Parts: sequence; C-alpha cells; structure tokens
Amino acid sequence: MTRLRTRAASALINVALLGAFSSGKSFLLSGLQGGLELVEVPTADGHTADKFVGLLPSSPVPTTACPASVVPVDDQSSFDASGTGYLRVRFTDSGEDRWEDVGNSPAPSVVAAYAMQDADVTDRLRPHRGREVAELEIMLTSAKLPAKLYDLPGYGSPNPVHDMIVRAAMADADCFMYVSHASRTLSERDLDLIRFLYDHYLLSGKRVVWVVTAIDAAANLDLRNIPEWKATIARNNAYLRDNFTLPTGQPDLGFIGEGFLPVSPALEARADKLSTEGAEVAAQRQRAESRMETLRQAIEDLISTGTGARHIAAVATEARILVAPRHQALAVRLRNERLEIDELKELLKSEQQRLELLDTALPRMREELERKLHNRIARTVRPFTRLSAHLHAELDDVIRATDLNKPTKANQIQVSKAQALRTWIEGPAGPATLWTEEFEGFKKDLVQAVDQVFGDKDLAGRLPDFILDVNSLSVPQQSRRSTTRHDVVQRAAALVGIVTPVAASGGWLYGLAAAGTLFPPAGLVAGVAALVFLGVQRRKGRISSLQVLQDEWISAMDAEVAAVKEQFTLATSVQGTDVVDHLMDNLAQYREQLEESRARVRERITNPENQVRQGLIDQLEPLCAEAHVLVESLQALEAL
Repeated sequence: MTRLRTRAASALINVALLGAFSSGKSFLLSGLQGGLELVEVPTADGHTADKFVGLLPSSPVPTTACPASVVPVDDQSSFDASGTGYLRVRFTDSGEDRWEDVGNSPAPSVVAAYAMQDADVTDRLRPHRGREVAELEIMLTSAKLPAKLYDLPGYGSPNPVHDMIVRAAMADADCFMYVSHASRTLSERDLDLIRFLYDHYLLSGKRVVWVVTAIDAAANLDLRNIPEWKATIARNNAYLRDNFTLPTGQPDLGFIGEGFLPVSPALEARADKLSTEGAEVAAQRQRAESRMETLRQAIEDLISTGTGARHIAAVATEARILVAPRHQALAVRLRNERLEIDELKELLKSEQQRLELLDTALPRMREELERKLHNRIARTVRPFTRLSAHLHAELDDVIRATDLNKPTKANQIQVSKAQALRTWIEGPAGPATLWTEEFEGFKKDLVQAVDQVFGDKDLAGRLPDFILDVNSLSVPQQSRRSTTRHDVVQRAAALVGIVTPVAASGGWLYGLAAAGTLFPPAGLVAGVAALVFLGVQRRKGRISSLQVLQDEWISAMDAEVAAVKEQFTLATSVQGTDVVDHLMDNLAQYREQLEESRARVRERITNPENQVRQGLIDQLEPLCAEAHVLVESLQALEAL
C-alpha cells in the first residue's frame, strides 16, 4: 500500500523516451526532472570549461547500455531520495523484482559504471562487479514532473533481457516521447523505430510527444537568417507527414499531433547557474529560450486530459485488490464472533463440506473451463481463413506498382499493411470483435461453473478479489499465488497446440493480454507481420529483379497471415488461461479463509465463555465500516 500510495501521489503517468542512439534522451530526461547541472571544471591548459552533469550519463557517442528510469517519490519514502536521488539496480542474474541498492546521490562515475557501455566497473560496489545490469532506477524527491520517465536504449536491442524490459516498459507507458537531435533530421534509419511506435499507437491509442532537443547546438543562421534547428523541425514534420498517412492519403494527425517541440536542457541548466550568480535577467532570457517549461506543460496537459486519470484508476484497482480480501476477512470474523454455539456447529459442518468439495472439484472445473475456452478461441479465429484473400485484394496491385528498393516506398506499404490488418481484425466481423463477445461469454462460463459446483449463485462475487470486469480481472504480479507469467503462457500454448519456441516470447504476450486494453489479442499483429517482413528484407540483397522482389512481398503475406493467426490465437489463450488461473487462485485463497475460519470456530466451540469476544466485536465493527467506505472510494476511482 505504501508503494501504491507513492505511485498515486507522485508518478501520475509513465513516459517512455525513444529515439536513435545519441539523440540526447538521457540528457533531456535529466533536464526535465531538474537534475541537470552546469559546472566549471579546470582543463589541462589551466583554463576552465563548462561541463553538464545529469542524473544519467550522456555524451556525443552512444552511452546508455541498459534501460533506465527516474521515478518521483515523496519525502515519506523509507530511503533517502534527496539530492540527485537514490540509485538501485537489477541484474540479469537477479529475480524479476529483485532490486539491489547502491545508495543516495551517487557520483556520476558510479552511475556511469552501471549504465554505460565499456564503463569502468571498479567504480561499482564490489559485490556488483562482473555482473550484467538489466536495468537501473533512480528515485527522486525533487522531481519537476509528476511522471516516471523511462530512458529506453531502443527497440530491437541485441540483448534479449534489455529488449524484454523495453517491451514491458512500452506496455506500461501511458504515453511516449520521441527524441531527435537538432543537428540531424529524420532519415530512413529512423523508419523502423518510428514505424514500430506507429504500430503501437494504432493498437493502443497512446499519445506521442515529439521533441527536437539540443537546439542550442544548432542555432547557426542560414541564408534567410533562420536558425538551423527550425529547418530541422520543418523537415522532420514533413518526414512524418509523408511517411505516416491515412488510407485517404492525408497525414495521420492523431499520431503526428502538432509535430516536434524544440527544447534545450543545456540552456535551462545555464539559466539556473546564472540565477545562482545573481544574473536574473540573463537567466530569464536563457530559460525562455530553452522552452523546457513548454515541454513540461505538454506532459502536464496529458495528465489533465485523461492519461493521469487512467493511471489513478489502475492504481485504485491494485489497491482494491489488496484491501478487499482483508475487508472480507474482517467482515467474516465479525460475523463469526456474533454467532451462538449452535450456529457455530452448523457453520463448522458447512465449512468442512465446502473444503472437501473444493479438494475434489477444482481439477474437474479447470478441465471443463479449458475445454470451453478452447472451443471459444476456435470460433474466434475462423475468420482468418479470409485474411489472405483480403490482404492480397488490398495490396497486391499497390505492391506491383511500387519500387520496393526505396525504403520510404517500402515503408508506405508496411504502414498500409498495418492499417489494413488492424481495420480487418477490429472490424464488425473481425477476430478482435468476435473475441470480445466470446470472452464475455467465457466469463459467464466461469460464474456458471462456480454455481454448478458449489450450488451458490453469489459465491463468485464473494471470492477474495474475483470481479467480473475485463479491466480488473488480472491479479497484479505481486499478488499472484501459484502462477507466473511463464506458467500462464506455457499452459496457454499447450491449450491451443502452439509449440514452445513460439510461446517463449510470453512476457510480452502476457503483458498485453493482462493490461486490460480494448483489444489485447491484436497487440502483436504488427510486430509479428514485421518479423516476416524482415525475413523478406534479409533476402532482398540476393534479389536482382524488382518484379521478383514484388513477388516475394506478395507471397510473404500468406506467411504473415499464418504468423498473425498463431500469435492472435496464443494471445487470446493467454488472456483466457490467466482468467482461469485467477479463479483458481481465488478459490485457493477462499479455501485458506475457510480453513482459518474453521479453526476459529472450533476454538469458539471449545471455549464458549471467551471473555474477549465482546472486545473483539468492539474493535472489528469500526474497522469493517471504515474498510467498506475505503473499498467504495477505490471503486469510484476505478470508474474515472
């Protein structure tokens, strides 16, 4: 609850920073949170030079080797996050949630030793030398923005651990910030990353803030006396409008928005230094030229227009999942304390029968539910038999009329294909629409199964945290009991007959299926199609004829359809299997509550004159009333 309180009070939204290597993401992140300082250092020739010191290391060459995040916390935290924050790291040989502390306000060389490629590991703590960092996190009490900022090294990292963390961070992100350096314009090298972001936008609707940073380094005037960075922004915006268009041919303004915002963290840091020296007029001018407050306001606007509210609703759901079982346990305890001995004996008999029934019925219930889930998934994926013909009808002629040797033309085909896939999958007769209906039916199957086995129509609603709502079915990872992401994905793969190597990407699948998005099974469509597309691209070098290349693209669509169908099937199975596991976990927790209640009832029966009974009742009554109000308040927040 302390962790959730911190998230609700401080980190209102999660922002993932993406961009090419050396685009200035780490430098910008430090500036956004007020962690960038300009200092004067002596040089070898006896003079001094300016040096910028940030929360994360940055330089003109690629630096950050692993994902990093800066997390605002309040001053009530159990650790000292003042100054430049509290650093902790997670290693690739650690558990998924096992963080190891480094300490408060570490020296820049210490942060670099954990974050940078080819860093001097002797600056690490001795137990951490020789270990590979999976990710690092800086907790900060003096953050300027109420947002958790992820500095991501880029999609498609050669390190599978880092790539998995990047994917999970993108799934957790409420919005994205694409960072480009003012000294270079977007080019074909940026296409893959921006298209990956575009595919994610099409499926999730998450907003993108476009930023050109380091405008102070590109302030030279051209022949028209226009700063270089303004020309960069104009070309970048034109690049987005030309390469990411709607089927009508118009730019996709939902994705592009108002285009790139110009900022300079360095100018703001210089303004802070001038301010401390008493040069307030010069400081105000530099601060205005930095435009950093404009960027912060853009992120604050996302909070006020709904992104923050959705985050609060998600935190409220997790809090309710923690509070509701305890509320119910208190209510059961209060009711039992008020019962007379004869009623206690009848209750003991009833609870013993329920325990025996739970022990015998759960395996049969799971088997029957998985059979029903398999049948519903089979009905959902039937339309895929028509997808190949649909894509060929939409794209064959376009492909044959396109010079695929030109990356921008090839990108237009890929964008059109992603849009066609999404439109078809989410159409009135598409698999995503069918799955929405089938999944609702499957949730009713679960309620009926509980009713048939236990003969109690209201039991499902009284289980510790079993709520039949698509956005709050999944148990948070820290609350899961006998199941893990890996277990869920492996059982889901076995349920629909998909081989284990395909299911090995299960962390990403699980994150999408459990996130509660509108069409979670569609979340991997564009990514899977891109994998098949990359296979064609690798063969491109051996293809000499444009016509042969076009034929390769057309024939590859059938393989894409097969891959999309397989991952769609697996994603729906993951979501259904997770719900079954959720029910089983709740029934297991319900069984523990029955055992605890049975033990207390037996104690009451053997000690009928217990003098502390009334005292317990007096303590429990206000607690139950307070818990009832708290649960209702959390449910109201979930409805935001």
